[in-house]
Amino acid sequence: MEHVPTHCAALDTLSDGGLATGTITQVFGEKALGKSILSFQAASAVVASGGSAVILDTEQSYSSYLIPYWQGPMGKRFGKEIPVREPKLERAPRGASKRKGVTRGQLINEVGSALDRLGVSYSASQLAALGDVVSPEVSVKADRSGASVTVIQVPEVVDLLGLHGIDAAKEVSSGGRVELRLRQTPTYDSALAQVVRDTGAKLLVYDSVSAPFKASFPSTQDLPARSAGLAMLLSHAQRLCIDFGISVLVTSHVSIDPINPWDRIPYGGVILGHDAKFSFELTKATASRNKDADPEAINPEGKEGSNKALWAARHPALAEYTRFGYARQDGEGFH
Repeated sequence: MEHVPTHCAALDTLSDGGLATGTITQVFGEKALGKSILSFQAASAVVASGGSAVILDTEQSYSSYLIPYWQGPMGKRFGKEIPVREPKLERAPRGASKRKGVTRGQLINEVGSALDRLGVSYSASQLAALGDVVSPEVSVKADRSGASVTVIQVPEVVDLLGLHGIDAAKEVSSGGRVELRLRQTPTYDSALAQVVRDTGAKLLVYDSVSAPFKASFPSTQDLPARSAGLAMLLSHAQRLCIDFGISVLVTSHVSIDPINPWDRIPYGGVILGHDAKFSFELTKATASRNKDADPEAINPEGKEGSNKALWAARHPALAEYTRFGYARQDGEGFH
């Protein structure tokens, strides 16, 4: 098993050299702890070593924040320019000619213009729903030239699933439950598989896998659709791991028990827990659990100056939460 180093010493030590290829690694934690910075750092390290990485940005934070603030520092840290490319996800009618290149946006504009001419009133959401029905095929034109980080914005769960070859629609039942309806059998020959193939990616990042599912399925009664959608997505990701020999890094949010704040459960529950063979929790270095477990730190010498810690929540060779390491985040990322 090969590994993709993240250059965060605690994570690379706990994971026996970095993110394992051929499997999924999860990093979860509370908000504003640096999960996205760690993800971009891992992707930048891959580029600096001559490879490429793909990041699925479901929280739309890379263009507005991460790239402007961190692209330069990562290049300086690794001593190499880190090119970032941001191709757009497009939808097209099934069977549309590639030569003509009819996109979902063009189709919506044409339909809107026709309705305007007929004097028919409509809303933007109605046009969007129509676009989803008649333009199910997702595509991304990835740049094949040179090592780079490819960032694709996919905040909508239907688009995210479509990127994985899963043609699904969201529907609301009479009882108010949000459901997923498959419109055809999922295909492995997906737009995401094509992006990984075209870029020669060594690392695929989901940052985060939580956001689109939380936004689309907010109620407990929506759990069946949420679980089914996440299971199909992760199954596809695992196959990409194996077929292309890549590492997959998934970041996720946590649910905190107000009675027992020590108990933090990663979003995605047993489904993500089953597929992620390695799982790590990112915490503040001042967290009480770190103080109580000082003898179990893999790098007690790193406590001085640290501001974060990483726990091995799941590891094939370790019992849960029996090892952790101190980490330091500064203007050059995680150390």
